[in-house]
Amino acid sequence: MKKSILLLFLSIASLFGITQTNYWQQSVDFNITVTLNDNDHSLTGFEKIVYTNNSPDTLSFIWMHLWPNAYKNDKTAFTDQQLENGDTRFYFSSADKRGYINQLDFKVDNQTAQLQDHPNHIDIVKLILPFPLHPHKQITITTPFYVKLPYNFSRGGHDGESYQCTQWYPKPAVYDKAGWHAMPYLDQGEFYNNFGRYEVAITVPSNYVVAATGALQNNNEKEWLMNRANFTWQPQIEKTKTAYGSIQKSVQAYPASVSDFKTLKFIQDNVHDFAWFADKRFRVDSDTCVLASGKKVQLYSYYLNSQKDSWKNALAYTKKALLFYTEKVGEYPYDVLQVVQGPKSFGGGMEYPTITVLAPIYSAKELELTIVHEVGHNWFYGLLASNERLHPWMDEGMNSFYEEVYAKEKYGEGTKLPQLLFETKATAKQDQPIADSATSFSPSNYYLSVYYKAAAWMGYAEQILGAAIFQKAMHTYFSNWKYKHPQPADFKQTLETVSNKNLDTLFAYLYRKGIIPIQQRSGLKIAFALSPAAISSYLKKPTKHLITFSPIMGANVYDKWMVGMVGTNIKLPLSKFNFLVAPMYATGTKQLNGVGGLRYSIIPNNTIKRLDIGMAAATFTATTFKNLEGASANLRFVKIVPSLRLSFNTNSPRSTVNKFIELKSFIIKEDGLRFYRDTIRTSTDTVIATKFNIKKEQTAIHQLRFVVENFRVLYPYKVELKIEQGKAFVRTAFTGNYFFNYPKGGGLSMRLFAGKFFYISPKTTQTQFATDRYHLNMTGANGSEDYTYSDYFIGRNKFDGLASQQIMVRDGAFKVRTDLLADKIGKTDDWLMSVNLTTTFPAQLNPLSVLPFKVPLKVFVDIGTYAEAWKKDAALDRFVFDAGFQLSMLKETIHLYLPLFYSNVYKDYILSTIPKQQRLWKKMSFSIDISNLSFGKVGKNLIY
Repeated sequence: MKKSILLLFLSIASLFGITQTNYWQQSVDFNITVTLNDNDHSLTGFEKIVYTNNSPDTLSFIWMHLWPNAYKNDKTAFTDQQLENGDTRFYFSSADKRGYINQLDFKVDNQTAQLQDHPNHIDIVKLILPFPLHPHKQITITTPFYVKLPYNFSRGGHDGESYQCTQWYPKPAVYDKAGWHAMPYLDQGEFYNNFGRYEVAITVPSNYVVAATGALQNNNEKEWLMNRANFTWQPQIEKTKTAYGSIQKSVQAYPASVSDFKTLKFIQDNVHDFAWFADKRFRVDSDTCVLASGKKVQLYSYYLNSQKDSWKNALAYTKKALLFYTEKVGEYPYDVLQVVQGPKSFGGGMEYPTITVLAPIYSAKELELTIVHEVGHNWFYGLLASNERLHPWMDEGMNSFYEEVYAKEKYGEGTKLPQLLFETKATAKQDQPIADSATSFSPSNYYLSVYYKAAAWMGYAEQILGAAIFQKAMHTYFSNWKYKHPQPADFKQTLETVSNKNLDTLFAYLYRKGIIPIQQRSGLKIAFALSPAAISSYLKKPTKHLITFSPIMGANVYDKWMVGMVGTNIKLPLSKFNFLVAPMYATGTKQLNGVGGLRYSIIPNNTIKRLDIGMAAATFTATTFKNLEGASANLRFVKIVPSLRLSFNTNSPRSTVNKFIELKSFIIKEDGLRFYRDTIRTSTDTVIATKFNIKKEQTAIHQLRFVVENFRVLYPYKVELKIEQGKAFVRTAFTGNYFFNYPKGGGLSMRLFAGKFFYISPKTTQTQFATDRYHLNMTGANGSEDYTYSDYFIGRNKFDGLASQQIMVRDGAFKVRTDLLADKIGKTDDWLMSVNLTTTFPAQLNPLSVLPFKVPLKVFVDIGTYAEAWKKDAALDRFVFDAGFQLSMLKETIHLYLPLFYSNVYKDYILSTIPKQQRLWKKMSFSIDISNLSFGKVGKNLIY
């Protein structure tokens, strides 16, 4: 009988997943007093920690997190990650915007304890215990502390006198069965903390409103908060007495209470963190929500007057979220739930136990879904406290799944853009498994894998288990593991126990790259316009294949306006085979022009990132000709460009390095002119007329490029070695680009060029003449020198007017043109070197800052030399230079250059060839870089 009862008990325990064999976790209770000084944005505090060792191990030390030190200097893990993720705000911040924690004096049971620095991180220290802490024993740790709050660069700090006090106090790292989890503060990668009881007393100037984790204990403050929504801002002169002296300042604030300071006490059991927010401008709304069990939860929303219209329904959204997650996952156990509007600098939303903070949001739908998501974290972060640094999907992914369920129930099917972005990564084999750690993800994969794909995986799990069993399993998981630290294996065990299924195959998808079965798509859609409606339709119901036809326009001075149609299968994600065809009718030349291209990609998923095999084609009018008799001709070019590009993988998904080798052959047919004389005899005279016909000339240029580029946000660079071979010559060119960031924005772009021209047949006057357009050029090349027809020119062979002033940023890249000379200054068939510098202009000195729109003024300087200047008895300056102003518009697509200073050789040319009244205009040049446009980056790579 006893054996049968025991077996029955074990069966029931197994059914509900409560066999957490040998599970233990530490208990850490906090009692903290803290005072806010809003003059220097600091906190002065004292904390008492009761640490209970529930582990089977004897502890001789405790790792402590001092996370305010993450903002102490630019050599912390936080700073390094910010730079890797493309954010330089903190790195270039001034000292007054940084933060730190100090004035620590740790004691353990009233005995002084020593600290040891962490070998790598200044925001972690080792607290050496004066005596061993044995299993099932507890100690009391005390310390004062002082925190200089940083500007809010990441989750916490301040923005003016708006305070977000998060990760603000010393706290022990988690010790679990895997050992210590001492981790530096990071922006990407959240937290892992110990559960316990928090009693926190917060002293602030009396006109501040404070929202904090847990239940407010001051009844008079509760009554005061109830009326905050009726207050209006009153500009006033406020005198405040503080421990740091008496100050007087003009503020826009609510009137102060009778006392100068107030102390607010908050208490909360069974939480693993404590955050608080203070702002003297907060309005407060409150309500209650009664759960199905009869439990009453007090709700609060804190927001600024500027957000009162968009936040008027914030509490209703909070209540809906509370009821939704209680139904789907499990009952909310705390007595209070709060949402807070943070400053613009905060960015997004962030969750803490019983409270969440959001950046200003003006869309009602966006606010609702953000509140739902952040409130949901109370379940998958606050109560199921997994190690988010190791398993971020167990919070973000699970929570995003339920947010999507809520959104679908309320608003129906939404956009599939996240799915398309993820599939784009997966198709290119650049995605990462869901189960990767937070620190290993690239910024884009952190969202696409941890949020989107993990949510899709949860949907797949629901599909396999069935909706009813899945919900039962989630309730069981929540019930068994709330107030604990579940691991992926614990979640798997719960789902398998409740469903009575082996879920190895399902959980294996957590550790694989690529799509999961429910993300498979099929079908073909044909769209006849790139209209917002067509795009929206595709994003809501994407198909496996998409072919788009859309009107297209183009123009140049010869063909005039061109109208046509583009047809392409380019979409997200890119297919292995992509094509683009864009025929256009030229209204000027009455001819059919256009571009086209196709590419097939092989993605092996090893050292080779991808292999692209392509073919491109283009045809346009290159110039026009008219003789004295009025006969004219449109001289065209046709090019066909087979290509092969080999791109290499990097060692880390977080790498910003791109490396590839590319081989192209430019097979070009150009119309040329053949002149002849025709003798016409009449009864009275003989006329000799010069006539012409068009001849076809074909050339081939074979191009090999080696490129290494690093798109890092701080000091990005690009290095390119280009080798080109044509009939009778080889042309080599090295181009290096480097960008030096300025602390206050902008920076210095440096370009280094070195080129060498080789003859592979005897050098004669004839070969020099035949290869002239391929010679190295000190000035940025003009349209006739674009021998591969790879850049867009509005008038490729114009020698007067605006079109003639267009150049390419190639070779020496000087901005002063000397096109009217038989031998352009600095043109060489030997070697050439140059340095090109471009710096942003200080905003306060920018004369164009008076305009109602932003005009980015820059200064350029070019310095170069070439072989002929170094020859014996050469009467040339060995070094030439030019300098002036540059305007860059349309996201660095169009650049205007005005040279103001230059070498005498350029000055002599300008004075002798350009009339005085036209010099300012005629000196100017411009360049157009279509590849900087978003579509251009895709299309140009495909068709050129």
